Amino acid sequence: MTIKITLNETLEQSELTRNAIAVQAKIRPATLHDIVKGEAKSISFKTLNAILDAMNELDDTRSYDISDVFVYEK
Repeated sequence: MTIKITLNETLEQSELTRNAIAVQAKIRPATLHDIVKGEAKSISFKTLNAILDAMNELDDTRSYDISDVFVYEK
């Protein structure tokens, strides 16, 4: 059982950039980079919420949710 980071795949399928999300979410680009690359040891709910809010604000063609950032796999 593991948590799979899906944010990179989500970004590849959209026109969103990591930098635009980091700026909109008011988080460090390095923090977002670590999450995308699966190198983050943890992610706070505040940061997760900020990322999803930023993604939804920047792209009004769809609605992003938690599965666009990570999923739990058995």
